[in-house]
Amino acid sequence: EQSTIPITVRQLEALVRLSESLAKMRTDPHVQPEDVQEALRLFKVSTLAAANTRVNGRGGDYGYTEAFLNARLVRGNLVNRQRLLEEAVSQGHSAVVVAQAIHAMVGRGELQERNQGRLIQRVK
Repeated sequence: EQSTIPITVRQLEALVRLSESLAKMRTDPHVQPEDVQEALRLFKVSTLAAANTRVNGRGGDYGYTEAFLNARLVRGNLVNRQRLLEEAVSQGHSAVVVAQAIHAMVGRGELQERNQGRLIQRVK
């Protein structure tokens, strides 16, 4: 199924450069169709990510990230902030969105920061 993608000249030039770079990574002096397909896939993914950032204003699925934090943090337990961030990122969450969600939840009194922000505790 073919679909049209709105694209600027600058983006098209970037796709050409990316396709060429992918070919060079394979040590091939010529661009192959799979290089172009991968460049298009990367373009679509990055374009969708940018569109999601503009739509919800937070750079990812903010509600999904808060739900992850609520499920992961047991009320009363202290959790290392860095480990929590690494775990969230390993499960597909954006590090920026996780930091924003933690900040918002602290502001609402759901979480508390301890030890100069190195530890997070769920209080509500």
